[in-house]
Amino acid sequence: MFVKICGLKTKEAVEAAVEAGADAIGFVFAPSSRQIDVTTAKRLVEHIPQSVRIVGVFLSPSMEEIEETLDVGLTDLQIHHRTQSIEQLRTFGLPIIDASTEETADVRLIDHPTPGSGQILDWGTMDRPQRPFWLAGGLSPDNVGQAIQLIQPDGVDVSSGVETDGVKDIEKIRAFIQRAKEEL
Repeated sequence: MFVKICGLKTKEAVEAAVEAGADAIGFVFAPSSRQIDVTTAKRLVEHIPQSVRIVGVFLSPSMEEIEETLDVGLTDLQIHHRTQSIEQLRTFGLPIIDASTEETADVRLIDHPTPGSGQILDWGTMDRPQRPFWLAGGLSPDNVGQAIQLIQPDGVDVSSGVETDGVKDIEKIRAFIQRAKEEL
């Protein structure tokens, strides 16, 4: 199971996610309590091996906002509420993870309409896309196994579900990754 841990802001959280087997680390460049700047992201990337993808997460970004982050070493762009076409975003030369129903994105992210809110999607009413998709929205160490069994996504993406009082919790990060990887 592909696992992305999103919203990391500290060296300790990045190292814990990498050591536990995360396949991708998400850096939030959108206005949020998890937002980081380019300088911090560059510093954190030093602790991420090349085998782990580095995803820039954006909310309605301009092309300039995305361009400003490219020298961080991003391997993927995750766009929520985009205003550009997928073709415009392809000019950056990176895979596109799209939180809409766009059929030409590389991966579709099925998330709650309020990303990062920790609110759980209604898994029983979801239609499984025909193309690769990652599941997000209210996932936690307690429910990720059930979500994987029921929905059978290609990957899972978590942020608030591995936090305690709004701060990334190292033990929850480890537990989430372990439980997600157990469901192979």
